[in-house]
Amino acid sequence: MAAQGGLMLLPLATHPPGALAADGCATALGLGVACMLVLGAQALLHRNWPARCVVLRGLMLALMLPGLALALLWPGFVGHGGGMGSVAQGALVAPAAMWPLLRVLDAVPPGLSRTARGLGAGGRARLRLLWLPLLAGPVAGVGVFCAVMTVLCAMAAAALQ
Repeated sequence: MAAQGGLMLLPLATHPPGALAADGCATALGLGVACMLVLGAQALLHRNWPARCVVLRGLMLALMLPGLALALLWPGFVGHGGGMGSVAQGALVAPAAMWPLLRVLDAVPPGLSRTARGLGAGGRARLRLLWLPLLAGPVAGVGVFCAVMTVLCAMAAAALQ
């Protein structure tokens, strides 16, 4: 086990830091785009078919572990594809990143924001008093998870190329 760790550190030590940062940025870009797509799908489903949001959450749960494993092993399977390979790694991490947020969003009653607006809360007040308390913890946890996975994916891309 220690020999494998030593083999991984050698390519990381010889890899230029700028290329490692570029891999990390490309991974973060792929993760961000994939997360925005998932949130867009959630918003569409929640507005039109609230009962079907559970399907999206189930799909994210089913893709979570295979996506994480494939994200870390991606450079070894396809070689280092440059920026697009790192973007693909980030997109593969998105199901694991979005699942906790989807759980929180599904637990919010459908008319909560509309009720707050009806009671006179403006956009800023709803953000500050409704959405920030509901989403602050999960967003912080997902942010830390995404940062760690971005670093791990960039290291895997550098070590396995």
